[in-house]
Amino acid sequence: MTARTTTRTTARIDAQQARRLLALGRDLAPAASVSDVVDVLAAGVGAKPMAGVATCFTAAGTPAWDAVAPDARLTRDALGDRLDAANLDWHLTPVEDVRTVDEEITWYELLVSAAPDAIPRFLDAAGTEPSARTEREYGEALGYPDSAVDWFVSHPVEATEGSVFDVISERYEGDDAVTLAASVPYVPAPTLRGASDAIEDGRALAGALGRLDASAERDALAEPLLGERIRETLATYDQRRAWRDPLSRAMG
Repeated sequence: MTARTTTRTTARIDAQQARRLLALGRDLAPAASVSDVVDVLAAGVGAKPMAGVATCFTAAGTPAWDAVAPDARLTRDALGDRLDAANLDWHLTPVEDVRTVDEEITWYELLVSAAPDAIPRFLDAAGTEPSARTEREYGEALGYPDSAVDWFVSHPVEATEGSVFDVISERYEGDDAVTLAASVPYVPAPTLRGASDAIEDGRALAGALGRLDASAERDALAEPLLGERIRETLATYDQRRAWRDPLSRAMG
């Protein structure tokens, strides 16, 4: 087992920046999953070094995550300006065109970071083509702990060993540990180290998103979205679910 090497620094943000991030998250929802919107907010406050988002728009630029949203405020053409306004670095890559009965939809990989060097460094090292990157390159760039990356890349999809929740149920008391582990955006390793890393990351993530909501001085958004991720994870958790490529998650 390798030692954890990833560190995070949660940035202090003022009320105006917090409101910009939450407005971006709210308006991005028709074009991306709840879980990926959570990661954008986490990247915006520095709780994640980078977010990898599967997003989709019609040929006309209309968001189309679950269904075409013609009245959505955030169009494809406006996306870059909104990310810039939120002081986020970003890179958008078209990945696949899909034609439905009524619409032509394009899936994109959207990379988002509050650190101006994170995305260029990742693209220089791993390339601009999402399908050409390795699981390790992608997982490390997204800030996943060594325990999760090492376990994920070394175990075949057919692996049937237990989940991190089995480990937590044997070694931890109370529901907090389960909830915290369910909040992370990766598949934790089903080991003591994996459980510890997931709980640590979940606690940092929940704290950062709580401070984001508080800083905005408005109705909460980030914490309720994180709650949706937790409920979905606990309802559908599968330790073999691919996290490396958000396009695979979205289209699988």
